[in-house]
This record gives sequence, structure tokens and C-alpha cells, in this order.
Amino acid sequence: MKYFLKYSFLFICIVCFLTVGNAQQTNKKKANITTAGKKVATNKKKKSAKANKSKKISKKKNVSKSKITANYKMNNKVLRRKNAANLNIETADLSKLLTTKNIATPKLDTIPEKEVSIISAFKPQLKNIAKLNFTKAANQTDTTFTSLNYQVPTQNLSFQYRPISLIPRSYKENETSFPVNTTNLKVGFGNYNNQFFEASYNAVDENKHSHAFEASFETSNGIQYLQQFTHKNFAYIGNIKMNQNNAIQTEAFYQNTQRYRFGLVPDNSSLSLADYAQPFTLFGTSIKWVNENSSNKVLNKLFNPTIKFENFKGLASTNNIWVEMFNPISFTLKGTGKFNLDFSYNYNKYSHTNYANQTNSIFIIQPSIELNKWNASIKVGVNPSFTTKEFALFPLVQFSKKLNDTNYLLVANWQTILTNNNYASLSMINPWLAAPTILKITTQEKKALDLYINASKSLQYSFGLSLNDYHNIPFFNRINNVAKSQFLGLQYQPIFENRAVTLEFVSSMRYQISNQFILKANAKYIQFNSIKENTNAWGILPLNLNGALSWFPRKKWSIDGGMQYWTGASFQNDANNAYDLKNTLVLNASFNYQLTTHLKAWAKGENLLDKKYQRWAEYPSLGVQLIAGIVYSFHK
Repeated sequence: MKYFLKYSFLFICIVCFLTVGNAQQTNKKKANITTAGKKVATNKKKKSAKANKSKKISKKKNVSKSKITANYKMNNKVLRRKNAANLNIETADLSKLLTTKNIATPKLDTIPEKEVSIISAFKPQLKNIAKLNFTKAANQTDTTFTSLNYQVPTQNLSFQYRPISLIPRSYKENETSFPVNTTNLKVGFGNYNNQFFEASYNAVDENKHSHAFEASFETSNGIQYLQQFTHKNFAYIGNIKMNQNNAIQTEAFYQNTQRYRFGLVPDNSSLSLADYAQPFTLFGTSIKWVNENSSNKVLNKLFNPTIKFENFKGLASTNNIWVEMFNPISFTLKGTGKFNLDFSYNYNKYSHTNYANQTNSIFIIQPSIELNKWNASIKVGVNPSFTTKEFALFPLVQFSKKLNDTNYLLVANWQTILTNNNYASLSMINPWLAAPTILKITTQEKKALDLYINASKSLQYSFGLSLNDYHNIPFFNRINNVAKSQFLGLQYQPIFENRAVTLEFVSSMRYQISNQFILKANAKYIQFNSIKENTNAWGILPLNLNGALSWFPRKKWSIDGGMQYWTGASFQNDANNAYDLKNTLVLNASFNYQLTTHLKAWAKGENLLDKKYQRWAEYPSLGVQLIAGIVYSFHK
């Protein structure tokens, strides 16, 4: 009985305990139903122990998904009003969890979020028509772009630097500039009684018109009989601004040279100096219209003319008038193309006292299409040419390509060059030329391949190989078999070869270190594969090398140097036998030193190796030629 009462009392206690727990569970369920869709909140007091916090969280996790879904359905109207998300932790986002009071709020990073803007552009393309009677839609160019903003976590981003290929560029060479409203006087004296005087003036007026004048005089006696010469020169360059968009660039010059034919002339000649005189006088002018009117594009493309005029007077009262007009025209095509329609006109009139007057003219139209695609430039066209006696149609093809990921530029072209030879241009090549009996037009059909290389920021060089077909190319050979009574010094005559085929190689190099050291060099080699009429290319240099050096070691110092090497040309002797002159190396140098603000000293030396070379047979040059002087500048 005793044990029965004990066990009965224990059983009753257990039942009461279970009843109270069930009632509490039922009340908690009702609370959950009435608060669905709101933020979780408990009315119980907070406890400091971590165990109680973990116990509360574990109780919330024990709520089944099905019950929460049922509660959601029962309170659907409440959810629509509040617009709240589900309390299920598995589907709640981070912002909702942070606002829940029962969950500890983590520490946020104070660094602002980064944004990545990705701009995408596309050009719509019309696909091929797949159905019959399908109206082709108009091709509209999309000029807008869509910008999409993404918030991407920094830890999910990775960056890679891929540098572009850099093309080295050389330093720009300082252009020759003069102070405004400045007058310079230059005086120099040297051996062989060499005297030099020069005056220059530069000014810019209030209308921004620029003017530059220069006048010089030089004379030298030489060491041989009749080797003296006198040279006079005057030049003007101006830029006259008509308005903001138009300007006229002008140039005028006058040159007079008095030489004497001393080749093969004995020192005891009894004839006067006038009998051996070789006078040349050249004067001319050029006018160029510069049109920079961007608003009137048609006028800007159609009207950019250049007109040149020259008049040359030589031996035997000869007179040569030469006129040239050139106007480039180009129109931009849709895309990356251009249409060129250049034209030029050249007129040459030559009069000789003992021969009939002669006139040569060339009119050329150059229509071509130029395309820039695939990192290359392609130019294709024709050159209709109207000369004095005939009409010809020449092809024009040019292709240039920059090799990928390199600093190499490859240029290939096929073109024809027409040259209207005149007395002035021929006498500049050979100063001992007799008055020509005839002048012809030279035609050069050129097929060339050139390679330009930018090796570094300081070094650039190029190579070129061309196959040329010449018609009427001028040679220069000495005039032999002249009677002693009529011999007035050795002269040369121009010989126009009917046809000659050559293989030519050209090369150039430029090396520069900042603006203090500049080195330039050029080379040209000509190989005559065939000559139709003459046995040799008279007077033409097979190999010609030349170089120039500019060095500025100090602010007040400047040093210039020059080098030239060539292999001797072919000529005929008195017995009409061919022979070649010796190879020649010539070195020149000059320097300038700024003494004061207005005063500068200068000196120049030519043929420093002291070799009496011969460019033209029987006309030896002088030895070492030295000249020095000062330059005084009148400016503020």
C-alpha cells in the first residue's frame, strides 16, 4: 500500500507536468500563427548566458517547413498587406537576417562597394533573306549604347594587364626659327681669297603677315687659272593671311653664278676671261593658296592650287621658261576610303640662237581610289598623260602594310614618273654643261618595294629595291675632238638615252639622342642592266653615300659634320675610250658659338682630307677650304 501510494503520486505528478507543457506548446503555436509575415520578436526577457541564446535559436529551427507554409496560407491577407518575406531562414536574404532581433548583427566592412560599368556597342547586320516576298528592312545604324551596372563582390573579380604594342617615335628635330623683327649680318673670310657676306631680315606685322628676306654674296679665286667664281643670291618667303581660313604663301628668288671653264686650259692662255665665261642666271616665284575653310568642305577639297614660274638664262643667249601648276583633289568615301583626283600641268619653252625654239608640255590627271582596311592602305588608279606629241595611260598601284605586333612598315608601288627636263635643272647637276641642242621628257616606270623599320625610340632605318625602265634618261659626257682654235675650255653635253633598265637600291638611317645629337645617312646604288644606244651611263655615279651630323654639346655650342663617298663615273677621253674616275671621300665640318646675346662666331671647313678629287673629269676641286667669321643680330 505504501509503494502504491508513492507510485500513484509520482504518476499524477508526471501527468500534470505533461499537461502544463502541452498547454505552453499550444500557446506558442498560436503566437506563431498571428505573427506570420512580420519580423520575429519574443516577449521573454533576455538572458546573458550563451546557452539560453543557442537554445532559442535551436527551437526556431525545429519549426517544420510544412507548418510555416500552412501558416502562410492561413494569413495570406496579412502577407499581402505587409509585403513581407517568409521567416524561413533558408530562403531569407542577408538584409532580413540582419534586421532580425534574435540574430546577432555582424560587423560590416566600412569600404564602399565597387561598381564595374560594362559598355557594349553593337552594329546591327541584316541577315540573308530566308523567305520569298520578304521586304528588306532598312539598314539603320545604331548610334546609342546601353549601359548596364552590376554589383560584383570584389573577391569575385580578377584583373589582367595586357599592354598594347608601342611604336617608338623619334624626337622631333628642332625647326629653324628666327626671332621676330630681327636683322642678321653674317661675314666670313677664308683661304683662296674666299669672302662671304649675308644679310637676313624676319618680321611679322600687325596683321600677322610674316616676311623673310635673305641676300648673300660669295667669291673665291682658287689656285688654278680661271678657277675663280662669284655667286649672288636673293630670296623672299612670305605668308599673307587673307582671312581666318585663307592664306597665300609666296616665294621669290634670284640666283646669279659666274664661273669660268678652266678644264684643260693652260695658264698662258692669251684669250680674255669673257671667252671662258660660264654664266648662269635663274629667277622665279611660286604662289600657293592655302584653304583651311572647314565649313565649306567642297571648296576646301577642290581649290588648293600651287603655281610655279622659273626663267633661266645660260650660254649662247639661251632662254628657258618653265611653268608648273598643281592642284590636289580628294573626296572622302563612306567607310575608310578616299577618292583622289589630282591634276598637274607643266610647260617648258626653250629658245636657242642657233636652233629652232622648242616647247614641251605635260598634262596629267591622277584619278585613284584609296582604301584603308586590315591595317593596310591600298591605292589603285590610272594616270592619263598628255604630252606634246603623244598620249599614254599609266597604271598606279600602291600597297602599304604595317606588320602585326612589329614596327615594320612594308610599302610596294608601281607608278610612272614624267620629268620635263629644262636647262636649269641640268646645269645644277653639271655646272660645266654646254647649251643643250634639244630637251626631252624623261619617263620612268618604277616598280619598288620598301621596308621602313622603327628599331627604337632613337633609331629608324629603311631599305628599298626598285626596278626602273627609263626612256630619255639624261647622261653627261665630255665634248671631244674640238679644234684648238675653237677650244674655250672643256664642256659637257646632255645625251638623252632612248631606253635604259636599272636595278636601284636605296637605304636611309636616322639616329637621334634627345635634341643634342642627330645623325643621318643615305645610300644609293644604281646598276644598269641594259642600255640601248650608249655603251656606258656617262656621268652617273654607281654608288653614292652621304651622311650629316648635328651635335649640340652645350647651350652655346653647335657642331655640324658631313661625309660623302662615291665611286667614279664613266667618261670618254680624247681617243673616245671609256674610263672611270677614282673613288672619292669628302669630309666637311662647321661649328657655331654664341659669344654674346647679339654676337656669334662661326667657322666651316670643306674637303678636310685635302684631296683634289674630280666629280667631273678634268675639273679638279680645291684642297682644304677654311672660312670663319661672325654673325651680328640686331634684335631686342
